[in-house]
Amino acid sequence: MNNASGANAPKLHSNLQLRAGDHTPGAYRPSKGQPFDRLERGGHVDDAELLSGKLTPDGHSVPHERRAEQAALNAKWLVEERERLRASKGEPVAYAQASASEQSPGLEYADLEKFLASRKALNNAGEKDLEAKAARAQEYAAKLAAEYYAKSEVGGQGPEVETNSEFRIQNSELPARTAFLPTSRADMDAKGWAACDFILVSGDAYVDHPSFANGVISRVLEWAGFKVGIIAQPDWRNLDDIKRLGAPRLGFLVGAGNLDSMLNAYTAHKLPRSDDPYSPGGKADARPQRATIVYCNLIRRAFGKAPIIIGGMEASQRRFAHYDYWDDRVRRSILLDSNADMLVFGMGETQIVEVAHRLNGGEKIHEINDVRGTAIVRKDVSFLDAPGFVERFGKAQFTMAYETLLPPRYQVSGVRDQEKPDTRNPNPDTQADRVQEHQDTGPHAIPAYRKNYAITFKQLYDEQDPVRGRPVVQPTGALHVVQLPPARLQSEAELDRWYDLPYTRMPHPDYDAKGGVPAWLTTQHTIVTHRGCMGSCTFCAIWMHQGRTISSRSIESIEREAQAITHMPSFKGYISDVGGPTANMYGNYCSVQQTLGACKERDCLLPDPCPALRQHLDKQVEMLSRVRAVPGVKKAFIASGIRYDMLIDEKTTKGCSDQYIENLAAHHTSGHLKVAPEHTSDQVLARMRKPSFAKYEIFKQRFVDASKRVGKEQYLVAYFVSSHPGCTMEEQIALAEYFKKSGWSPEQVQDFIPTPMTPATAMFYSGFDPETMQYVYTPTTMREKRRQRALMQFKKPEFQGRVRKALREAGRSELIGKGPQALVPPGNEEDWEDDNPRRPAGIGSGPGTFKPRKAYRGKRR
Repeated sequence: MNNASGANAPKLHSNLQLRAGDHTPGAYRPSKGQPFDRLERGGHVDDAELLSGKLTPDGHSVPHERRAEQAALNAKWLVEERERLRASKGEPVAYAQASASEQSPGLEYADLEKFLASRKALNNAGEKDLEAKAARAQEYAAKLAAEYYAKSEVGGQGPEVETNSEFRIQNSELPARTAFLPTSRADMDAKGWAACDFILVSGDAYVDHPSFANGVISRVLEWAGFKVGIIAQPDWRNLDDIKRLGAPRLGFLVGAGNLDSMLNAYTAHKLPRSDDPYSPGGKADARPQRATIVYCNLIRRAFGKAPIIIGGMEASQRRFAHYDYWDDRVRRSILLDSNADMLVFGMGETQIVEVAHRLNGGEKIHEINDVRGTAIVRKDVSFLDAPGFVERFGKAQFTMAYETLLPPRYQVSGVRDQEKPDTRNPNPDTQADRVQEHQDTGPHAIPAYRKNYAITFKQLYDEQDPVRGRPVVQPTGALHVVQLPPARLQSEAELDRWYDLPYTRMPHPDYDAKGGVPAWLTTQHTIVTHRGCMGSCTFCAIWMHQGRTISSRSIESIEREAQAITHMPSFKGYISDVGGPTANMYGNYCSVQQTLGACKERDCLLPDPCPALRQHLDKQVEMLSRVRAVPGVKKAFIASGIRYDMLIDEKTTKGCSDQYIENLAAHHTSGHLKVAPEHTSDQVLARMRKPSFAKYEIFKQRFVDASKRVGKEQYLVAYFVSSHPGCTMEEQIALAEYFKKSGWSPEQVQDFIPTPMTPATAMFYSGFDPETMQYVYTPTTMREKRRQRALMQFKKPEFQGRVRKALREAGRSELIGKGPQALVPPGNEEDWEDDNPRRPAGIGSGPGTFKPRKAYRGKRR
């Protein structure tokens, strides 16, 4: 390896590319036509630094003696980059070396492939059209490989190079193990603890950073005066692993992690994901499916009736009966399946502190039934009618029973009395109706119980407001799932308190030898400025988790966090994101929301932003400028996305929109700004609760004009969603025609995934919009979903056979040919083997007698 050209290069260049859908070791080599995203790759570098040769295009430091040579390479790269930008017209930029002479110096791909194969960083996904997944996987693999080469160079195992302190992370700069909360008995002994007050069991690796739930909740409880231990990703196959810290004095806190464990494990096509960015080394299979349930069952086996409180995204979104895409059926509340004592939904800080103090004061977990932002299970719900309870929380609202959301006739295997079957969770293989096995053609084909689901969802949706929300009760057999109103709105001072806690902002040292935590690599230099989102997009879960009302931090707190980031060993001057669920909602205010709650019958932003909305763009510009002014900060980017329809609304921006857009173009965009128009059809966008496509085109022009005024050539990268409820094949073909006309070729496409407790998921399962109770056509079979995706990437040869078949069956054969309007050339038509509507690919679907074909067909030894 030392004989390779440029073997003494100090850092691995991160332009390694995976061929789309190919996760075999041999795929790791430069390939043409793959997206290069400077924002995600950390390439936030000024032209002056490139031309001086101080940095590579990826932002890596260059030793002084090599800067002249690097400057020449960078000058050539800048010319080619500008050409690509000009040719791309806003689509993701293709970036790869054209010849072996231009390959990254110091890298022999055979050695890298051998390393990745030995680490088993990626497995075969088994499906070639998972390009979005491949793009994510390649980032993790390249970054892990970069870390490997950096460490091996220092340790003398790799190329012999001169150590450069500008990019080395010295062990002396890293926080000591004692700065983290205990993860082992030895850590407890070092702190002099005989027992923990609480033990937090998490499906994610332990990262002490404000972007990770296990880091935030543990630090909040520590601030409240409690001793907290962490069991991150326990081995669910080994009961002893859950016992490593002993029994807690007050209880267990259980969460699946930052993502729902099923979403973390499976793709939109229900295929196993080959990596897990929230696990050490990006390794998959570090957590079980339905992690919350599994962890709670382990605790019950090991510790009996110890109090268990569940929380996080998975628990929050499954607190009531919910449609589960991976099982293709309605499951009951996770409180019942996990046998937990309490569920904390939402962000959780205020609730967990109150519950912790009450447990510490001697109350039993089953005696606590009046904490906002929690859900419990009770057989007797007479306490809901007590005058004091009603005065405090309002009259409880009862939804339809869980049983009314199930098929009226089903059989449950193993039940002795078939006249009284067990309705807790009907056997998925014998349930009468399965949504993904057939494509609905109209409202007449939808049974009443599925319509009941939409009605029930609307009841739940209307009470998810911290001001006007009331208790909600869902009967399930002889029990009742009781949700208290959401936690009250947090003040600016409270948010500042949570983000000012003494985070190390680092993964636990135990992960250093395992390759670190990939998700931390992309969030380590980010700042969350606010919570909540006024958008209410139907496919998004934020409204159920953070609410529609914006709660913002003070500028001073954000400034302090920026200062803390500059002291991180890995910081090179570039803050990768300053934002929140939607970056330009920072500081926004609505007096109606604060006093009466979010409006039931009116959307905050549709069809136009509400006149009661106050956009404080001037405050956002001030906040961003103060972040940029922090010593050591070269650039502060916005990567969390913006709501462009708000920025072009002159009535609510108070004349500040041009100033904000120009400031965005001048200081907070790294060549491309990501926005999400999602579709071109206004009918589909209405089902998504997104603004019309015409508003996107207005903003696009204003952003390009603003970029020219500040002397930059920048474009928008638009994201689109396929197979969303309301999108027919005709509308998807129209989208493909728009791409053809505009010369677009999106590299990354998001397939709609029906995650629990979103309005779009209610449409997917019920066939009705819960807001209007109108019928909504929804692509539910794998065949329909894959055809819609293929139409968005019709230029790719591997999808064209599917596109031809979709066009012919839709009566649009004129789009097959060699003319200027044709989408695909003539050729064979094809659908994949597992497109049979009665055999959707993946887990928890299809008849019980169906067994997937074994992947290996060679001779067995």
